[in-house]
Amino acid sequence: LFVCIFLVAVLALYLPVYAAEAEKANNIVDKSRIIVEEMVRAEDGEFPQDLLKQASGIAIIPGMIKGGFIIGGSYGKGVVLKHKAGSWAGPAFISMTAGSLGLQIGGESIDLLLVIVGEEAMNAFMQNKFKLGADVGLAAGPVGGHASAATEITLKGGIYSYSRSKGAFAGVSIEGAGISSQPDLNKAYYGSTGSTPVILAGKVSPPASGHKLIATLNKHR
Repeated sequence: LFVCIFLVAVLALYLPVYAAEAEKANNIVDKSRIIVEEMVRAEDGEFPQDLLKQASGIAIIPGMIKGGFIIGGSYGKGVVLKHKAGSWAGPAFISMTAGSLGLQIGGESIDLLLVIVGEEAMNAFMQNKFKLGADVGLAAGPVGGHASAATEITLKGGIYSYSRSKGAFAGVSIEGAGISSQPDLNKAYYGSTGSTPVILAGKVSPPASGHKLIATLNKHR
């Protein structure tokens, strides 16, 4: 009887926390979808949509903000999805810490979008942690309706980085920023697994918010 009472008490404490994490995860996915929707319908054509069609994946960090616990640094949580053979897998959850986001960030939050080129760069997201520019090539993303120039990233693989502030997209340098997987958010979102490799292999189906994000990406593949 004591064991039963103890288990009930533990569940009563755990379930609200779990529900709050699941809600947080869904909010991140919903915000990421809105960023993609606004990106692909931008009238100024700043974001080169052909990159999205050629990408091995995409990472989105909504509302990257300055973190008080890192002097001059910034912190945000977002998602990564894998693109292969015309289909998308994910989302899996990530966090990013950066020492600086350049002059563009100012004192406000910005949205970040990382276009992942090549399987090697995509495989970096299967790790628990890695650094942009050190473990994988990085460049500020080109702007304009098309970006087919034979840059080093395009030829060898890596990541093109973009920022969005006040509705406008622009390339941004985030050299040295660290990216970490978020197994707790993965678990809260999917319920069945916290493994980023399992999620990005397409072995689990996302909740409704994830399907909506993928549907938005599929409109522009």
